[in-house]
Amino acid sequence: MKGRKPVPTVLRIARGNPSQHKIRDDEPAPSSVIDLSAPARFTDDADARAAWDELAPMLHRLGLFTEAERHALILYCATFARWQQADRHLREHGSVLTSRRNKYPIVSPYVAIANQTLAQCHKLMIEFGLTPVSRTRVHVGKKDAPDAKWERFFGPSPRPKPA
Repeated sequence: MKGRKPVPTVLRIARGNPSQHKIRDDEPAPSSVIDLSAPARFTDDADARAAWDELAPMLHRLGLFTEAERHALILYCATFARWQQADRHLREHGSVLTSRRNKYPIVSPYVAIANQTLAQCHKLMIEFGLTPVSRTRVHVGKKDAPDAKWERFFGPSPRPKPA
């Protein structure tokens, strides 16, 4: 995709919409009522749990963490934890290793694993619309204006819908 990535609607509203472009009203709105406790899979992974405990409440307060982003955040936290583990290993042993057989320098496998995992997770989050930016590209059909106004004040319309 060429050009700038779209800014999530929540951030555009928070910034005051400085560009004065029309704010979309057909963007999906997943439920913001969500359990902020860390997933059970993070009970034995301190790095992933720490990332979750730091990010989940902050993103929820900003309105960027809803039920649709739960799996994306799990992927991010697991990937971030894997990166931290690889980073610790790389700081201890270096990013270039020496082959035992012929003494040639080789890149540590921790570098390749971290890079591949980050790329895969990023592609998945964008593909499924699980990030706020990619969700701005998803379009949901608008309701008819008169019925939407009626339902907002009086509940479902008693009038029959046109066929």
